[in-house]
Amino acid sequence: MKKIICTILCLFAVLNAFAGDVAVFQDIGFSKDGKIYFFGEYGKTDKKFIPYGEIYGVDVSKNEYVPGLVFKSQDKSFTKSSKEVYEALSAKNYSVIQKYECYKPHPEDVLYIMEEESKGAEDEIVFKSFEESEYEYHIKLVPTFYGNKSSFYINVEVFDKEGNCKVSYKAGTPSIKRPNVTEYKIIKVFTNANKESVVFVVEKTIEDENGTSIRYMVETVKLAAPVDVAERKFLD
Repeated sequence: MKKIICTILCLFAVLNAFAGDVAVFQDIGFSKDGKIYFFGEYGKTDKKFIPYGEIYGVDVSKNEYVPGLVFKSQDKSFTKSSKEVYEALSAKNYSVIQKYECYKPHPEDVLYIMEEESKGAEDEIVFKSFEESEYEYHIKLVPTFYGNKSSFYINVEVFDKEGNCKVSYKAGTPSIKRPNVTEYKIIKVFTNANKESVVFVVEKTIEDENGTSIRYMVETVKLAAPVDVAERKFLD
């Protein structure tokens, strides 16, 4: 009996140590003019497992949230699932978001989707776009750790078929140091319809006293001009 009790206690301790949540990412889309990108996520808060839903509007050129376009909700009564909380939040703010006439990236505008779970977070990502197959993209996420805080930037290079680097730029805000984030991983890359903007969807692993949780964020880059990829000038 003592062995059984000990096993149960050990199991409880392990489960408690890894208590956390894997959020669900929601791609809402670009505003009609491509200046704002909307996304959301839903899941349960760490430890207390309160269902929550969140929606964010991101200024693509500034790579920051738009004031008045960040919406959050929780159900502390535990009467709704996290998906239901998100759907209620979306419905409540439908009239605000609807005026932006959002559209999701077209298949040809999706540059990369992570398919290999085993792929390392800092491994270089190499791919060719759907329409511009003569150009090869090389993307690498570069993190920096400061004790229990971390930051990162994304290095992007575009090569032609002769192997010449035609474009090089960095995405992200390395000056922002996020507490308890132990890993960043790029899971999706896409552009808007006129190829003026690039969005990187980043998965964050958060480890703290509440356990290990997965959350999402985006990094956005506004291109200086909608010209051929070989001539594009990118903002740092």
